[in-house]
Amino acid sequence: MECSEPGLIRDEELLAYLAGERVRPVVEQHLVRCPRCSTRLVDYRRQELLLISKLYRWDCPPNQVLGEFQLGLLDPETSLAVKFHLRTCVPCSVELSTLSEFLIGDPLLAKQPASLFVPEVRNNHHALPQEAGALLNHLLDHANEVARRVIATLLPPAPRLAYQRTPASSALWPRRYAAEDFNISLQVERATGRADSLQLLGFVTRKDMSLEALQGMPVLLLSETETVSAQNVDELGNFVFSSLIPATYTLELQSPDGIIVIEHIPIGAQE
Repeated sequence: MECSEPGLIRDEELLAYLAGERVRPVVEQHLVRCPRCSTRLVDYRRQELLLISKLYRWDCPPNQVLGEFQLGLLDPETSLAVKFHLRTCVPCSVELSTLSEFLIGDPLLAKQPASLFVPEVRNNHHALPQEAGALLNHLLDHANEVARRVIATLLPPAPRLAYQRTPASSALWPRRYAAEDFNISLQVERATGRADSLQLLGFVTRKDMSLEALQGMPVLLLSETETVSAQNVDELGNFVFSSLIPATYTLELQSPDGIIVIEHIPIGAQE
């Protein structure tokens, strides 16, 4: 299959459109008319999702290193590198915050302060005493448990007037979910000018918390086999996942108090 209008748009414009950047109006018009270029766009998107799933948190330090950083067991050079990483990495900051909250009241930690913070251990994290190593493993295991997963509940749809007729496809959306003091609204729309692509729009609120306080909270969208994309909540409580293909997805909102999970999100071609 050949392009219907060869040379009209460049590959760079196609990639810019995929990234959500502003492009010439003729690019969107051409993608609607040309099956070849629309297929290329889908292929590019699939490659992008594959890279995201493979590279998500690829440069983050392992859980073991984060635990040793919190306990003061790293050498100065490694500790400084972790500090710089934490300035820009929200998932690692959330993970470290969870571990820190656990450390405050952990009875095992209170029983062994001397064996944990000896100078030899602080200067060489590769030579942990047996007790400190066992304690660190215990803390990391418990931190993973503390980062609990809360399954969100699908709320009943808002009542409609009796004379309103609702198409079967629109009856699914919008969807509202609740999980403890969080409320999440989801809506599925077709991407503007792109008949082959869908986007998932979300809005998050939390009781007694401003929208600005939610800014930067990580949101993951996963298919059955891989992480599709990772976004952050913006200053207005919104997030958007674009260029989705029909499938059933799971969404995870990573709050400091745990992971809010929305399961079985049906995004179909009929949306």
